[in-house]
Amino acid sequence: MSNSTVVVVTGVSSGIGRVAADKFAKRGCRVFGTVRNLQRATPLPGVELLEMDIGDDASVQFAIQSIIDRAKRIDVLVNNAGTSLIGAVEETAITEAASLFDTNVFGMLRTMQAVLPHMRTQRHGRIVNISSVLGFLPAPYMGLYSAQA
Repeated sequence: MSNSTVVVVTGVSSGIGRVAADKFAKRGCRVFGTVRNLQRATPLPGVELLEMDIGDDASVQFAIQSIIDRAKRIDVLVNNAGTSLIGAVEETAITEAASLFDTNVFGMLRTMQAVLPHMRTQRHGRIVNISSVLGFLPAPYMGLYSAQA
């Protein structure tokens, strides 16, 4: 088994997740990056891409178990995957709000619940949950996004 730190970064298709995965890889970590659609994903040097939908329990369990099977452990989880919702609260459909919370709140929870038992068995591990400045500094038309941040 390699002594490299095993890092899982969710949502590496773009933005913070992609940059974080790249930085960990350049530091010599073994990095697994998750994307919703593997066929549309752009490869990232040093990052092993896996398909995982944080809105689906089975998808999360399968992807995390796949990482455990391959790397034998997870040292760091960076919960980054998420989506946004812009619009007036009173004009937003409940289904849109529910989808936002399912992804950004419960998706993070699903991933932690899948990883934590392994970290407890290992007796070590770190979890980094990425959120948004909008959680404490809300902006117009971002009420629901701010509520979940």
